Amino acid sequence: MDFNMKKLASDAGIFFTRAVQFTEEKFGQAEKTELDAHFENLLARADSTKNWTEKILRQTEVLLQPNPSARVEEFLYEKLDRKVPSRVTNGELLAQYMAEAASELGPTTPYEGERETQNPKEAPDSRAVSTEPDAGLEL
Repeated sequence: MDFNMKKLASDAGIFFTRAVQFTEEKFGQAEKTELDAHFENLLARADSTKNWTEKILRQTEVLLQPNPSARVEEFLYEKLDRKVPSRVTNGELLAQYMAEAASELGPTTPYEGERETQNPKEAPDSRAVSTEPDAGLEL
């Protein structure tokens, strides 16, 4: 095992210096490092994209692994001949999150493409089957 004491001391010194700078900035004793406006804009967009991606990911997991208690509730309402209370489905909630992400993040992101196909009248039906024998085949 190669143990380099100089490297360890150097790394500890860098860590200590950064910790001191961070502490002084938080307590107002030192001047805070100024970032340019473009970089701050990128940081804000990155945070927003991260938040929306996590939210969409969580909702996708909920959609793929439905809540068993909700299914039992629907089953009981059906057997008791009662009307199931109307609520937003997991798919509708996922679509809503994707539309909100598209409107917030703008047209230069992959989320914007989802907003374009949101209207079912304009979106092509992917389940449509052609009756022509060679339809869709390219040679």
